[in-house]
Amino acid sequence: MSANDRPRSRLLIGSVAALLYFSEGLPFGIVNDLLPVYLRVHHIELATIGFLSTIASAWTLKVFWSPLIDAFGTYRRWIATAVLAMAICMAALAAMPETAGPAFWTIIAIFAIASATQDLAVDAFTIRATPPAFVGPVNSIRVAAYRTALIVGGGGLVALSSVIGWRGSFAASGVIAIVVLIVALRLPDDRGDRENRKSIAELFRGLGEWLRRPRAGVLLAIVLLYRLGELAIYTMIKPYWVDRGYSPAEIGTITSVIGVIISTLGAIAGGAIVARIGLYRAMLYLGAAQIASNLGYALVATTHAGRWAIYAAAIVENIGYGLGTGAFLAFLMAICDRERAATEYAMLTAAFGLTRVIIGTPSGWIAQHQGYPAYFWLTVLLGIPGLLLVPFAKERIEVSAA
Repeated sequence: MSANDRPRSRLLIGSVAALLYFSEGLPFGIVNDLLPVYLRVHHIELATIGFLSTIASAWTLKVFWSPLIDAFGTYRRWIATAVLAMAICMAALAAMPETAGPAFWTIIAIFAIASATQDLAVDAFTIRATPPAFVGPVNSIRVAAYRTALIVGGGGLVALSSVIGWRGSFAASGVIAIVVLIVALRLPDDRGDRENRKSIAELFRGLGEWLRRPRAGVLLAIVLLYRLGELAIYTMIKPYWVDRGYSPAEIGTITSVIGVIISTLGAIAGGAIVARIGLYRAMLYLGAAQIASNLGYALVATTHAGRWAIYAAAIVENIGYGLGTGAFLAFLMAICDRERAATEYAMLTAAFGLTRVIIGTPSGWIAQHQGYPAYFWLTVLLGIPGLLLVPFAKERIEVSAA
């Protein structure tokens, strides 16, 4: 590549990566941020809304069909097929009556599975298409595009629904998918030798080896429980805002747009704190902050406080969410063996994803039958066991971090 072609190539790769990773983040924002508001506005029971966490398990379970992406066809075709399926799903939601019957849930399930499949193919394609010298810039673009998509897919489309309606918001997301499809069809062919990925059998063998290490049981329990309280409250925040009488535009702006920005800044701050005081102490302090951040919603729901109090609760909760993320991701990276880092990290994040499903699915039922105040106080208590386990793994955490 000549010196004149290098900037052009960097721009092209960066632009494609930005669009593809925006396409990754948008469906996740739709399922986790837009749909809870949509369903509660249409008076769907909280117990039913909790079922969204079960559907979102597609992003956790995708590791089990990842070998298929490598074994058949090309990544380009997988991306195009998945994006086409997502576009059809959004078009179907835009065309159908605003209800939440069996057809609605079937469409959302297909949408989530297609999105998870797209994630696998996009990640694989980007790895192959990115020259080593561009890895750093592409990763930065990836994070920025994904976080932007979460804002658009969550708060942006929720706020937009106040102007063009819910069908219009679904149609807008379908149009975005069509744009991505056009780009995907023009991606270069990626046939040829591919890096060997771990098969599912190797993944389970890796899990067995990891569990035989010292304190592995405690570490796995921390993976499952450390963020339990935070994941529990996240699923019911937007329905709570709806039931308090706030508009979709206000909910989208505060809980998603501003919330994502604040949580991102919190995660950056959390990473800096880990670097400054060490992983073990950071997990204790930031874990405590993560638990304390849930108190805002618990107090607001108990006292039925006004607008500025609920705004403050949203900001505090997102700060705690971000700080906990910074500590937790550093913890996951530290307890992975360097020689099998990719496999072990995928395994641990999949285990963590199960936590979201386990607590998210019954969350609506609990909130519906016990009320928001009791449920939000419960999320505070749910965060404590994971924090109490950290001292039992102190030596392993310190050694791994070192």
